[in-house]
Amino acid sequence: MRQPVARPTLPILADLPSGYFVDEAPGGVMAVHVDYAEALSQVGFGPETDGGVSTSDLHGRQPLSEIRLEGERLVLRRYNHGGLLRWATGRRFLDAERPFRELILADALARSGIPTLEVVSARARYATGGGWYLDLLTRRLEGSLDLGLVLDRIGRGELGDVARGKVATSLGHLLRRLHGFGLVHADLQPRNLLVLERDLVDDGDDDVEEGKAEEPIPIWVIDLDRSAFVGDLTEAERRRNLRRLFRAIDRRDRRGGRYLRRGDFARFFRAYDASGTRWKTDWRRIMSDHARNGPAHWTGQLFERVFAKDDRRLGG
Repeated sequence: MRQPVARPTLPILADLPSGYFVDEAPGGVMAVHVDYAEALSQVGFGPETDGGVSTSDLHGRQPLSEIRLEGERLVLRRYNHGGLLRWATGRRFLDAERPFRELILADALARSGIPTLEVVSARARYATGGGWYLDLLTRRLEGSLDLGLVLDRIGRGELGDVARGKVATSLGHLLRRLHGFGLVHADLQPRNLLVLERDLVDDGDDDVEEGKAEEPIPIWVIDLDRSAFVGDLTEAERRRNLRRLFRAIDRRDRRGGRYLRRGDFARFFRAYDASGTRWKTDWRRIMSDHARNGPAHWTGQLFERVFAKDDRRLGG
């Protein structure tokens, strides 16, 4: 293993989980999973070099890249600023520890049983003129769709009621587990949630209409940059995180059409609030804040109808 040259080791590296080691060079530092170290070295991917990287068919805020190894593909996400900062600083960041914090958080989620992509490598490279270029390399979840694409399919009528019910129930289940774990996701929106396409097949057994519990399907949470483990979430933190998710769904609705129905929200809240004791207060507060920050769109009216009819659907 190379030793750092001229610059000190980043303090965060002392907190890496087991199974990773650090590779440092004059131009950068990389944490890499031991199972992939040799394969990445063979294709030329290291703390300073991008050997083996090609354009992926996946897209995030910017087009993603990938590394093809024997039998699998790895996804390379390069950190990019949003908003005005992307014009001022390009891809340079002052905080070199961000990808390593994301690696540590992803490992903690996985150990708790919450699905997230396995991080193969986190990297920070020195940028000419100051700052760092930051990258995260993960295993690709083959056969998956992000929930943004799932919502598009719902809008086009391509998913049956059973499949969409599974998604709503599973999303509520996931959020309950995330918040119970103490995680506040910094960018909680449909594109950062993945499902396997095979799990969206209708099985023709719509148990929800009979009041029976639905078995949730796995949903993977991704892009944990700037997310934080805060321990016990306050009521405000929970609702703020939920509001971020529904605001993203509302924006998508205003661009394309109504994706979700009253029953979908009912399923979500029954899974998120299994006790049935706080869902009404949660949503009224969420919609109150939403209205203060912009016009209350169709989601508010939809939820008011949920409140007015058949409370038992939400466990009340």
